[in-house]
Amino acid sequence: MTIHTVTLEVTANVPKKVLFALLSDHAKLGRFFNAQYTLVRSGKPEENGIGAIREVIHGPFTYQEQVIDYKENEHIHYQIIHGAPVNEHGGWIKFTSINATQSQIHYHITFSPKIKGTGWLLKYQIQHFLKHALNNLIQHSEDVWQSTPTVTPYSHTAHEQDAISTKTRAK
Repeated sequence: MTIHTVTLEVTANVPKKVLFALLSDHAKLGRFFNAQYTLVRSGKPEENGIGAIREVIHGPFTYQEQVIDYKENEHIHYQIIHGAPVNEHGGWIKFTSINATQSQIHYHITFSPKIKGTGWLLKYQIQHFLKHALNNLIQHSEDVWQSTPTVTPYSHTAHEQDAISTKTRAK
C-alpha cells in the first residue's frame, strides 16, 4: 500500500523545554488532543521515555502507541503498536530552539492505510487532528509562559497540573 506523510511545523513563543514537557506527558495529552490518553506502561529511565505505552481513545478507535526513541528536550519517536486503522504508523516530534524564548515543533507522521483507497481521507483527518492539537498546545504554553513572571518546575502531581518545566526567567 501507499505510504502517506503528514508534516507540520509550528513556532511558539516559549522555550523548547516547555513544549517538550507538555508533549511528553502522556497522561495529560488530552488537554490538547481531542482524545483520551492513558499511560499503560511506564518507560525507562523516565516514566514517559523509551518503552512507554499510551492508550488513545479517539472517536470509535482505541489504539496503543509506544515510545521507541526519546531524548529529553530534543525529540520523541513513537509508533502505533495496536488497534488503529493504519499500518506502519510512526510519528517523530522534534523540538528546536530558535532563540531563548522561541522554539519550533517539527511533527512528522508516516502511515499506510489498512483499507486501500482511504489514505487521502486518513491523511486529511490526521492533519486536522494535529493542527488543532498543536494550536491548543501553543496557546496554552504561551498563555502560561507570558502570564507568569517565574514558572515553577514541571511536576506530575495533581496540584501542579498547569505548571510548566523551566527555570526562573526575566521579562
